[in-house]
Parts: sequence; structure tokens; C-alpha cells
Amino acid sequence: MYLGSVKFFKNLITLVIVLLIAALIAYVVILSIENGKLKQELELFGSREIENVANRGNSEDTSDSDNSGIEDGTIEGNRGETTAEVVPTEPLSPHAHLFPELYAVNFEEANAADTAEYADDSRYIYLSFDDGPSVNTNTILNYLRDYGVKATFFVIPDESELSVSLMGRIVREGHAIGVHSYSHDYEEIYASVEAYLEDFNKARNMIFEATGVWSDIFRFPGGSINSYNDEERDEIIAELTRRGFVYFDWNVDSGDSNGASWDTMYRTVRADVAENTANNERSIILFHDSPGATFTTWVIDDLIESFQNNSADYLFGKLGLDVEPLQW
Repeated sequence: MYLGSVKFFKNLITLVIVLLIAALIAYVVILSIENGKLKQELELFGSREIENVANRGNSEDTSDSDNSGIEDGTIEGNRGETTAEVVPTEPLSPHAHLFPELYAVNFEEANAADTAEYADDSRYIYLSFDDGPSVNTNTILNYLRDYGVKATFFVIPDESELSVSLMGRIVREGHAIGVHSYSHDYEEIYASVEAYLEDFNKARNMIFEATGVWSDIFRFPGGSINSYNDEERDEIIAELTRRGFVYFDWNVDSGDSNGASWDTMYRTVRADVAENTANNERSIILFHDSPGATFTTWVIDDLIESFQNNSADYLFGKLGLDVEPLQW
């Protein structure tokens, strides 16, 4: 056999065919091994998913307040502490992908609220102020300091020096601070669950930047029931409650947002509180500390003095997770 002969080419063709067959066999073997590994991984993943589902089912049937559904981490019980947020992994919802870091710091405490035992004392008065901070907030804080009273401020934060300074003062002086809104534009924030969460998240982050405190309580603009949130109300409440946030409405309206005078507020607020006390109900009073709430700054000290001098021995408190929510 010599190069170029017929026999040479026959042998060359045979060798090429053998090599191709060997390569094909090797490829099939490698593919089979990879498929085997993939199958094992899928089976392992499936078993883990089944276990996770079972565990979730067990946690849903558990009535006591353990740490199920919360990633490893420590939650401090006091709202005033600067604590990193803990994001629970369960339960999920159709809106869970929205702002995945937006969870209450005291998630466990808030989710135990249904079984919590609250002090039921009808003598308690909770002063709450919406729509600040403004220059009026400073005046109100001065009166609260002078009378030794704590209150709750549901704020509309902005980046101005005044807003940042006053939010810091609210926290430093021991008052509760909660989310009210960032834009306070009813049509905008109540357009969808996503729109509300976006506004809420922005306001809450700004409060933290100014105070070092993550707010776990909030008040709906217009209250939890208003003509703007009919379609989205239940979903918004369900989603924020799932994330550990607690909202408060009110049962005494000072009327200051409608321009009530000093005389009107002084008479109606005292009368409404007295009626609540007679009915064994505590009073959560709605005031405003917005720029236009001038009459509020005029009447607040007189109201506090009147309640402190009353024979009913009224007590003042601030809202928080240890206070039973008043919700319409």
C-alpha cells in the first residue's frame, strides 16, 4: 500500500468512520451523565419544595407567636431603637414582589396583635397630629414638653431643614412618629396598591433618615375609610398588615382641618372625650400640625390643662404596638 493508492484511501475512510463513531459514543455517554446529574438536582429541589410547603403549612397552623417566617436576625421590641429591618420570607401575597424590603421592624410583635392583651383604660387620651411637621409643630412640642405629655405625630416628611429638624425633635423628646404620606395626593396614592406602597415607602425612608427610627405605625390620609380608596382599601390594608404595619384611625375629631375656632374645639373635644369615658372608651383625638393649623396651637395647651385638672384623672399616652388599634 502506498500513499494515493486505492487501498490507502479505503483504510483512511475506515479510520475516519471509526473515529466519528467513537466521538459520537463519547458524546452520548457524556450527555447521559449530565442528564443524570440534572435529574438528581431536580429531584432534590422538588423534595426541598415539598418540605418547605409542609413547613409553611405547619407554621400557619401554629397559634403562638414564634419566629417562623422570619429570617435569622434579632428584633428589638422598642420602636425607638435604630434596628436593621428584618424581612420575613412568609407568607407571600400577590404584592410581595413590590418593595421587598418594606417590612415593619417589629414584625413579630405586630403580627401577635390579634392575640395581644391591651390595657383597657377609658381614662386614656391619645393626642395625635397629622400633616406636619411645620412651624406649628414646634409650638405644639413646646406645650407638650411643658405639661409632660407624650403624643403621636403622623408626618408628611420632606427634605427641608425644618422638617428634618422637627422630626428629630419629635423622636428625641419621646413622642411616637408614624407615616402619614409623602405626597398626600389622594388620587395619586390611592390609585393602586403599588402606588400606595411606593408613597408609604418613600415617606418611611425619609423619617428614618431624619430620626434613625423605622416607623411601624401609620395613619391613612383621610382615614382608613374615605371616598378615594373604595376600590383599593381592602388590598392595601391586607398588604400593610401582612408586612407588620399597624394603622390608627380616631374617634374624636377636633375639626381643626375644617377651620374650627378655639371655642369650638375647646367645647367639642372636651365633650367628646367625656362621652367616650362615660362609655368606657378611650379617646384618640385627631389634630393637625400643618402650617394652617394656627387655632390648634392656641387651644392645645388649654385642653391639656383642662384634662389634667379634671376629676376623671385622665391619662395621656402615645400610640404604638402596645396600644389596641382603633380602626374603622
